[in-house]
Amino acid sequence: MKAPANDPLIQIQELNVEYRTLRGAVRAVENVSFDLYANEVFGLAGESGCGKTTVANAITRLLKPPAYITGGRILFRDIDILQMSPEQLRNFRWDQLSIVFQSAMNALNPVLTIGNQIIDAMQAHQSISYEQARGHAKQLLRTVGIDVQRVDSYPHQLSGGMRQRAVIAIALALNPELIIMDEPTTALDVVVQKQILQEIKDLRDQFGFSILFITHDLSLLVEISDRIGIMYAGKLVEAGPSLEIFADPKHPYTDRLMNSFPTVHGPRRELLGIPGAPPDLIDPPAGCRFHPRCELAIDGECDKLIPPLIRIGGERDVACHLIKEAEVVS
Repeated sequence: MKAPANDPLIQIQELNVEYRTLRGAVRAVENVSFDLYANEVFGLAGESGCGKTTVANAITRLLKPPAYITGGRILFRDIDILQMSPEQLRNFRWDQLSIVFQSAMNALNPVLTIGNQIIDAMQAHQSISYEQARGHAKQLLRTVGIDVQRVDSYPHQLSGGMRQRAVIAIALALNPELIIMDEPTTALDVVVQKQILQEIKDLRDQFGFSILFITHDLSLLVEISDRIGIMYAGKLVEAGPSLEIFADPKHPYTDRLMNSFPTVHGPRRELLGIPGAPPDLIDPPAGCRFHPRCELAIDGECDKLIPPLIRIGGERDVACHLIKEAEVVS
């Protein structure tokens, strides 16, 4: 699936983020760039610690010391989020951009009912009465598949799946254009996970918002995303239409990631996994950061030269020395 021809809703341009520690600076995100379009689901995948959540927190400006954005721009309809004042940022969050965090129990306030948490989000940004907000809260709960009687329930009174739906309802409260979903189904069993994914698809079709969907499960992203970006050790190593990447991964890391998860359908096959461990980002290896774990690495090239992210045809971008010159689009 090609990226839409219209202008991007949000553009991440050469984003750099580091965590400053006593040992030195951890370069968690390095020169990451991608666009996300209206009514599109863009998936971001990679192992734990590759920088996915750091990218999400940079977009929402939720990073706090010792994390620092050291370079790049994040443009939302040509307005740089990184240059917004505190007041502009307050108006921007929830109204135009919201986030669904990985752990619903930690994201919800344990001493407020689900209804009051939705109401608070609406009244903080809109001139709306309590009665109107409560009515809208009930409608949102109904929309995400929760019985409206649960409007007065506390988070601990809900199941894991219901809590995740409640967090999604809060994210939808102001009908934002972009919702960031940071591993929203990780803690759920596979049956509930499937239900939540279907509801996310239905809600996207109903409300027309865009989604930045973050997970380590690449097979999950193929199911829900239009396009996918693969991150490794703080860098974007491959990006393109989800079905194309699923059918023909170009980067060795993407291929290994694809073969690290069992399939529910189809023939049984041996899972390959990925040998070794991600590098120390305080002192990452020279050249391609994946080369110490890559069985296809070229001596004298992959261990010395940093591969640029290049367009190889259509909407495919890959950062790998194994890509032949004939595949590159000038």
